[in-house]
Amino acid sequence: MQTIHRLLLASSTLLAGGCAALSDVTPTGPDSYMATAHSNDVNARVDEQKAKVMQSATEFCHRGDASVQIIRLDASAPPPGRPPSAQLDFRCKVM
Repeated sequence: MQTIHRLLLASSTLLAGGCAALSDVTPTGPDSYMATAHSNDVNARVDEQKAKVMQSATEFCHRGDASVQIIRLDASAPPPGRPPSAQLDFRCKVM
């Protein structure tokens, strides 16, 4: 019975996370990075994805006492029926 409860808890956690947006920061070259956010929800807003990449970049840069210097931000509205996403290319500028 304990095993069933654990499986139910684990699966409900995964299902709840299925609606969440994925966000990541990846190095793209010397001193440059890319943050991405992809929603799984077609009803999500592009502005939410833009805010998520900005938040990810800000948190990443603040770890090194730096601020975000935007290189390029791509957060355009997707075609109908497709979930929104955003991509931010940035550098961390020492304050």
